[in-house]
Amino acid sequence: MLTATAMSIITLITDFGTRDGFVGAMKGVIARSTHTPVIDITHDVPRHDVAHAAWIVATACREFPKGTIHVVVVDPGVGGERTGVVVRAHDHYFIGPDNGVFAYVTEGHHEAWAIRFPRFMAPRVSPTFHGRDVFAIAARRLATGDEPNLAGPRVGLVGMLPWGVRQAGEGRVVHIDHFGNLVSDLPAGEAGTAVTVGGQTLAIASTYEDVDVGALVTYVGSAGTIEIAVREGRADHLLGVARGALVMPAREPSTLGPYR
Repeated sequence: MLTATAMSIITLITDFGTRDGFVGAMKGVIARSTHTPVIDITHDVPRHDVAHAAWIVATACREFPKGTIHVVVVDPGVGGERTGVVVRAHDHYFIGPDNGVFAYVTEGHHEAWAIRFPRFMAPRVSPTFHGRDVFAIAARRLATGDEPNLAGPRVGLVGMLPWGVRQAGEGRVVHIDHFGNLVSDLPAGEAGTAVTVGGQTLAIASTYEDVDVGALVTYVGSAGTIEIAVREGRADHLLGVARGALVMPAREPSTLGPYR
C-alpha cells in the first residue's frame, strides 16, 4: 500500500502569485512539524483558472517520485459548498478542492476522502484561506505518516472541467501555454496523419523547424497529445480559437466550441 512518509516530497500549485505572502504562509504551516522538501511547481496559474491548473497537475505531477504529495490551490469556491479532498491516484497523493483540478489524474482508478476531521485542519479555519488552514495541514499530516482515511469519509469526486469527458476519436484544446501553443487532449495514437482545428487541416509534423517562421505546425507534444503552434509566433492569435475548440482527425472536421 502506498504510504507517504517523512521522506516524501510536497509540491505546490496555486494561483496566488508570489507578492502577497500566501505561499509563504502555507510553507510555514508545513514546516512546523516536518522537514519534508517543498517544491514550487507554479504559483502563476491564471486567477481562478481551474482548467489551467488541471492540465499542470496532469503533466507536471507525474514526473515526481511515487508517494509525492501534491497540494493544488486554485479554488474560486473556497469556503463554499465544494469539498476539500485527499486523493490517491497513480501512486501519488493530491490535496485540494474537488472542483475539477484533479479531473485528468482521476480518469483511471483512484480513491478520495473528504477533509472533514479536525486532525486535518487548523483549530480555526478561515473561510477564505483553506490553502493554509486545511490543505497545508493535510499535506503535513500525510508527510508525517497519517493515512488519508484519517482526513474524513471516502467520497466520490464531482468536480468537472467545462468540456466534460473526452470521447474517443476526438480532442479539444484544453490548454494554451506561455508561447500561445494550442495543447489538445487528442492522443497521438488517435490523430492519424493530419488534424483539423479552427477551419485548418494540418499534417502532423515532427518539429517546429519542419515549417517556415510564422507558419502553423502540428506535432505530438511532450504530453503525448496533439499540439498546434506557429513557429516563433502564437497559434492562439493566428487561429483565433480558445480552449474547448475541437481538434479532430482530418477525416472528421468540426468547428464546435469554444469554451472558456
